[in-house]
Amino acid sequence: MTTPAPTTEPAAAPAAPVQTSSPESNASVPVEAERCTNRIDYADDPRSNAEINSIGESTGVCPQPSTSLPSPEPVPDDRCTNQIDYAGDPRSNAEINSIGEATGACPAPIPS
Repeated sequence: MTTPAPTTEPAAAPAAPVQTSSPESNASVPVEAERCTNRIDYADDPRSNAEINSIGESTGVCPQPSTSLPSPEPVPDDRCTNQIDYAGDPRSNAEINSIGEATGACPAPIPS
């Protein structure tokens, strides 16, 4: 009885390194293939994910999270349909709001 010759399998490629540091320590780390917003917590940052990722892509370094506040109070939505209940009014919201914008006053609801 003969023993079969040993076979050699190609060696497996080494695994990619795993990042185990905290998100705060990732700032100023060179950007490779992963987006900055997937590596660092930008939850309170007023910038969009696209802007943050663009900075990282163009500079090669993820920006520090910013906590500056967005512009002061947003403009209130003063459309007529957000001020008065027009339920049952046969006109569309667009028509009602157009009347209010053109005249400067919200029209009275028309009962159905």
